[in-house]
Amino acid sequence: MQKSQDSRDRGAEDLCTVSMRICQEGHANALALNKECNQIAVAGRSLLKVFAIYSDGFTEVCNMRGGKNQNLSYSSNDVAWSTLDSNILATAATNGVVSVWDLSRFGQKKQLHVYNEHERTAHTVAFDIHDPHILVSGSQDGTIKQFDVRNEKSSYTYYSNSESVRDVKFSPHTQYVISAVSENGTVQLWDLRKGDKSILQFTAHSGPIYTCDWHPTKNWLATGSRDKQIKIWNMDGKASLEHTIHTIAVVGRVKWRPDRIYHIASCALVVDYSIHVWDIRRPYIPFASFNDHTNVTTGIAWKGDNSQLLLSTSKDSTIYRHAFKDAVRPSSKANAQGASLGHRGDISFARKIKLTTTEAVTHGSKINSFVRQRSSNHEDQFHLAQSDVCQFILKPSYIGYSLKEEITHLKEHECFIGCAKELILNGRKLVDICEHNANVTKKYGKHNATTLWNFVKVLYGSNEFGKHEIHRNSFSKQKSVQTLRRPAQITHAHEILQWDRNERNDNNNNDDMADTVVQLDMDSTVMGGVSTTSSKQNYPPFGSVILSETQILNEITFDNFDLLREGFIYVGPPDFSKMHSHQESALHHDVQAARPHLDLKAESKEASPPPNTPSVLKVNSAPAIPIWEPHQFVAESIMLQGDVGDVQTTISILIAMGETRKLLQIDDALVETWFQTYIDQLHRYQLWNEACKVMNLSWLRAVRELNQQSTSVHTNCGECGRSLAGSVGWYCQKCKSMQSSKCSVCGLIVRGLYAWCQGCSHGGHLEHIMDYFANHFKCPKCGHLCEYN
Repeated sequence: MQKSQDSRDRGAEDLCTVSMRICQEGHANALALNKECNQIAVAGRSLLKVFAIYSDGFTEVCNMRGGKNQNLSYSSNDVAWSTLDSNILATAATNGVVSVWDLSRFGQKKQLHVYNEHERTAHTVAFDIHDPHILVSGSQDGTIKQFDVRNEKSSYTYYSNSESVRDVKFSPHTQYVISAVSENGTVQLWDLRKGDKSILQFTAHSGPIYTCDWHPTKNWLATGSRDKQIKIWNMDGKASLEHTIHTIAVVGRVKWRPDRIYHIASCALVVDYSIHVWDIRRPYIPFASFNDHTNVTTGIAWKGDNSQLLLSTSKDSTIYRHAFKDAVRPSSKANAQGASLGHRGDISFARKIKLTTTEAVTHGSKINSFVRQRSSNHEDQFHLAQSDVCQFILKPSYIGYSLKEEITHLKEHECFIGCAKELILNGRKLVDICEHNANVTKKYGKHNATTLWNFVKVLYGSNEFGKHEIHRNSFSKQKSVQTLRRPAQITHAHEILQWDRNERNDNNNNDDMADTVVQLDMDSTVMGGVSTTSSKQNYPPFGSVILSETQILNEITFDNFDLLREGFIYVGPPDFSKMHSHQESALHHDVQAARPHLDLKAESKEASPPPNTPSVLKVNSAPAIPIWEPHQFVAESIMLQGDVGDVQTTISILIAMGETRKLLQIDDALVETWFQTYIDQLHRYQLWNEACKVMNLSWLRAVRELNQQSTSVHTNCGECGRSLAGSVGWYCQKCKSMQSSKCSVCGLIVRGLYAWCQGCSHGGHLEHIMDYFANHFKCPKCGHLCEYN
């Protein structure tokens, strides 16, 4: 067995990665292989083709959308190839139609059957592994339908009690058993011979499940969800979670790798264009990755039992046959060294270490025996590296916290839950919200978030940016919009900037002079060039600066030009101004260019000018003074918090800022991703009220409509188990009774809140059910093991 596997692997190593563009009008949504694995069917909204697979590429065999009479039944979401007949195909269409195709038919009319029984979009189709005539489909209407391709109508309908069935797969271990995953996060197992009720149902994910796949040799079921996780469930008896893989994007497809027990391939539904092969024992970094596609991958399949060849299609309208030898190994490029800075100033450092000779000898027998057994497949082993962790702690005298202050180290989820419950998002002034939230984040040890809240408080708390005109400062190098600030107008500014030289010299010896900023009295008015303030000119404090305006620049002289620094005029002592002069400013070059050039010959002929002749530079239109704006800085800080995974802080700040957040110019698509991630996290910790509040406060329509989805509750009759969909109230059309409306404890009709078990379809008054299950575990009517919480 091992020799045949090694020879098959060596044959696959001779092949390389090949690709082909399949469609110019649209992209593919799914692919399927025939039983011989020499042909591939690709389906999409404007595509339904069959290609032959060769060593050097693909060749088109059949185009089933070539005719003129085409409708929505040709627009496919999924395609499946019969496991026992290479001429039979099935597709699931966007209008709910399930079509069966016979490739042996002559001409364009290859459509064998058209089942138009689903009320909404059909998401998936699958053929029975053991019976080539049995076909099942899952739809957005929450039903699973069984078809016999020899008949014109469906054989049976299974009601999943959910709004949408996204994927259906036949179990390779138990005949007639199928698995179905739904958008409400549940997994159901159905026996096709017992269609009244599922044989097993459990909640697998906190969000919609989009895909599932059975392990070929073990009784494991893999599920992929919008919560960016792949979970491996052991289906022996009651389902138990074996492994969890953490991905970076919503999982769209999963496929187990043949002849490798612990390897599974996955592709994302959005964002990530790569195909990753995971070792479920190392769930945080892919074992191998294929990065050939330039858009989201929509379908993947291994080429039969060959674990070295992977077929894929994508929204970039291409199909690829990936050779495993060409895959990228992210694990081998992972850095085994790292450093982390603690909030108290301590540093943790991990450095890569090598095995010593003694360690190699100690483990030599085990390693050598392992290599001898799998010498040809050494590339299938996960990259191994070892690190040594060191921690450097500052002395207590250098720590910014008081020694008496005791900081309780909480777990990450405790900090998240505490902040979610205590953060204030609206209802107060921005200053009060930022101050409160800064204290909350500091309480839970999120010091980066505390700093960011304090920044927002200082920069946006006064609401200055919302009151002024937004314009683009052409003199500034910043890319973000600038805000025009208008201080009080000043005339004859050169008179204010001058003081008596004698008074200045007398005050130069004052060592107690403080460095302050001169603030112009906003109440003082200037009329006709005469100020109403005191005529006495006081000596400005040492190191004082005032913001210059257009009027100041219009009257500035060459004598005090040396005091101009990047839009500021220094009015302190002359010696200090020379020490910190900035001669290379942009405004300096503009004024230097405007200076008159002296004619040396004329100067030699003319007499020297009088010593006190005033020289004044008149500027008709002064350039705008570059003013630093915080918008780009705050936007980058918020995006950094989102990149490190703290979407709680990013969303909370954006909501609290209100309309001011428009100044940050953050892409709405990115903000929507943050919203969905934060809401998923809140749902994971069962913070339903907080999640609903975030949805209501969102300014994005797609987010506000989240709490309006999945609001329907599909109920069944407690007597016969038939679905009550389409019935009035609790009336069962099969039993012709309303027994389900009665309380299982007291036997009276329930008016008001009704507690209902999805397993046995019995329920009753909320208070009665709570009292009953306080002392019992089984249903009072049928003995079902109800799990009431």
